[in-house]
Amino acid sequence: MQKSKIIFLLSTLYFLLSISAWATVDLAEIGVGARPLALGNACVGGVDDASAIFTNPAGLAWNPNLNVISMSGTLLSDVNYLMVGISDYSPVGKVGIGYLNAGVGGIPITTITGSGSTAAVVQTGTTDYSSSIIYFSFGTKLSRFFRGRGENLSVGASLKYFLQGFAGGGSAMQDAVGTGMDADLGLIWEVKPWARLGLAFNNFLPYDFGGKFVWTKNDVTEGIPMAIRMGARFKILGEPAILKNETHALDFLVDRETGRGSNRPELWHLGLEYWPSDLLAFRVGINQKPKATESGVGVDNNLTGGVGIKFFGFTFDYAYHQFGELEDNATHFFSIGYRGREEPRRKRVKREKRKSAVPIPEIVPKPELKTFIDLPDGYWAKKPIEYLATLGIMGGYPDKTFRPERALTRSELAVILIKAKGLKTERKGKTIFADVRTQDWFTPYVNAAVSRKYLKGYPDDSFRPNQRVTRAEAAIIFARFSGLYIKPKVQKKVYPDVKKKHWASPAIAASKQVGYFEYLGEERFEPAQFLTRAEAAEILSKTPTVKKKIKKLISGE
Repeated sequence: MQKSKIIFLLSTLYFLLSISAWATVDLAEIGVGARPLALGNACVGGVDDASAIFTNPAGLAWNPNLNVISMSGTLLSDVNYLMVGISDYSPVGKVGIGYLNAGVGGIPITTITGSGSTAAVVQTGTTDYSSSIIYFSFGTKLSRFFRGRGENLSVGASLKYFLQGFAGGGSAMQDAVGTGMDADLGLIWEVKPWARLGLAFNNFLPYDFGGKFVWTKNDVTEGIPMAIRMGARFKILGEPAILKNETHALDFLVDRETGRGSNRPELWHLGLEYWPSDLLAFRVGINQKPKATESGVGVDNNLTGGVGIKFFGFTFDYAYHQFGELEDNATHFFSIGYRGREEPRRKRVKREKRKSAVPIPEIVPKPELKTFIDLPDGYWAKKPIEYLATLGIMGGYPDKTFRPERALTRSELAVILIKAKGLKTERKGKTIFADVRTQDWFTPYVNAAVSRKYLKGYPDDSFRPNQRVTRAEAAIIFARFSGLYIKPKVQKKVYPDVKKKHWASPAIAASKQVGYFEYLGEERFEPAQFLTRAEAAEILSKTPTVKKKIKKLISGE
């Protein structure tokens, strides 16, 4: 197939990369999710969910939860696209996998017959074009490698596999397919709590090290142009932010892009994101793209905008994106994802205020406390976690992390309670539940916890060891563990969102009275919220049994 014919067919995808020569299509310019697109694609310093797979993999390290992102639809009524990404924590850091695909069907293949005044363009068939990229990504904070130092720095990398080409079209398009490989490298530096700087090298792998694309037809090999993006995210309004505000948040994002070929001009990406509440966001931006002009290559200032909804960790995002000067070139994007549940901004701010309002003298313990690389200075439950880890009641993971925001399971809580009491367990014992096997490591602890009535089984003779514990369930369990008196009924609401007739209301009242849930404040309890490892450490450190052990640890007895 002649080079000119390839150019003609690829011109259908002009809006993707403004292709003007034989080139490999990098779909990452559009396949980043509706939120970054609404922000003018200014995402190098401000994306910390699964979208970071396609932009700056270093951003993965700033969100410890399971993250999912997806986007699909039709661009400019002709190009079908699909984007899916998922990332989660692992012993080596945050890992992710992503997939991008865009395709155009029914592209005409033409030929010129005759010459001069009798020349005519005749369609000889059609072909379909498809381009895909598969990502394998990794991101981590440098503190993982430097014993807690570098908590404000993260690095990341993505290995990319390209597959694109044409299907159908007869002999003219036979073997017009190709594959390639390249990689992205990223860095994010949190200079201040309200400012992050990002740097990303997209397609940085040198040609001699495999960064290339090979077309099967005629064995044509080409390099994949590298792009360098520098960006920043500044928190203008919010907490933490330049201007403090407990309920509203406003972020400004900016990226500068260079590269992707010698004929590409320098491009800028600008975005504003405003959160009037924890649930709703409004976004606007400018996403510059190259365009052909009479004097060479110019720049299109494409306007973008959108809204986002975040509910119980799930995200629903919409983006409007202009492509070029024609109104018909505007495209609407929709993304659905999951970024994990986060503490409401107002509740987080009030908890920090309570902590700072009552200064607690720093007690330097005689023994060295065991610490973890994902517990930064100032983390609200840092001390209780370190005390319990040093006492051997709670442990971390092989990668020296504690993962404080991870939800606790019933079997894990059983182990912690028995260790807190210092009770001995039989190494081998008969299981009393159908779903707890004799060989399971937690079986002796489950048996001990159930025999002491800290936890109970279910009517179907199951224990459900992997089921996560809710705050309502935790209130009952810790009340039993501490021997608290639980009244049969409560006379008034313990929390605004806990009804008096709620099945756990008496236990919640008893636990609150002794200060177990002091860290939550007075606004909401959220009984269905899963109990995190950090919360378990905070509550357990206030129980009489563990409180005595911590005092002995501090005094060096």
